[in-house]
Amino acid sequence: MINKIILFIFFITFQFCQQSDLDYSILANNDTDNDGYTDLQEQHFGSDPKDNLSVIYKGGWPYNVDKEHMIDIGFRGCGSIPYGNGCECTEDSQCMENSKCEILFTSQNCVPKQGAQLPQFIGVDQFGDYVDLYDFANQDKLILIEVSTIWAKPSSVMAEWLSGNSDSIKEMRWWQDNFNLVKDLIDDGDIYYIRVLHQGAVKGDIITPDEVAYLHNAYPHKNIINIADPQAHLKTWVRPTGYPSLMLFNPDMTLHTPSEGNNGDAQRRRGLKAPFEAAIDYVK
Repeated sequence: MINKIILFIFFITFQFCQQSDLDYSILANNDTDNDGYTDLQEQHFGSDPKDNLSVIYKGGWPYNVDKEHMIDIGFRGCGSIPYGNGCECTEDSQCMENSKCEILFTSQNCVPKQGAQLPQFIGVDQFGDYVDLYDFANQDKLILIEVSTIWAKPSSVMAEWLSGNSDSIKEMRWWQDNFNLVKDLIDDGDIYYIRVLHQGAVKGDIITPDEVAYLHNAYPHKNIINIADPQAHLKTWVRPTGYPSLMLFNPDMTLHTPSEGNNGDAQRRRGLKAPFEAAIDYVK
């Protein structure tokens, strides 16, 4: 009798697991309302999978249902060793793992190096949605992140170029013709491009969501995500010495190519050449 009960419980459990796997598969592959997000993604996020007006992101950005399993090291402060990126230091051993102590003009600070994990960051995009950068992880695409401001002229020139006007950018001293290959990758959706802004049109003024929307309207691009970072988390993390500053990340959100160049050249802590050329080589 006991053996029959055990067999019955095993059978019921087996059937339940099979049904659960089937339900998961259906949700993961169905997009009932044809809004670009699977029923599983919408159920996980909390939007209505049967209403195409109820979407995760108005911009159609990706959504990562497994992001809660990613390890978030956070934006570590400067109170104790190991110091977080952006903190003043005197040697590499004072900085956190996958960071180094580097001289930056008048200061010496911890900065991320290849392999560093990007901390989780959530900010308001051009459509007013709160966007989680970890949603771009594990989507089988590289991620280019630009740390920038609206007031910096080179940043506006970059935005103008990406939006389709290529005239002004060729006058910049850091311009290279092969950068056009990166624009092709962005236009075709082969890599993600995220612009993180911490200051607005006036130097020193904290960025606002309205200014993020303004930049998008001035230089529209359907594949470019503009996000407000009023606390300047990413700017502090990378410590750029010029704008725009670019970093290339692997699909798992580890740093592929830092924002750096050779001492004294136009790329120093700006990082256009190295991340752009790394993206080109990776996708070839």
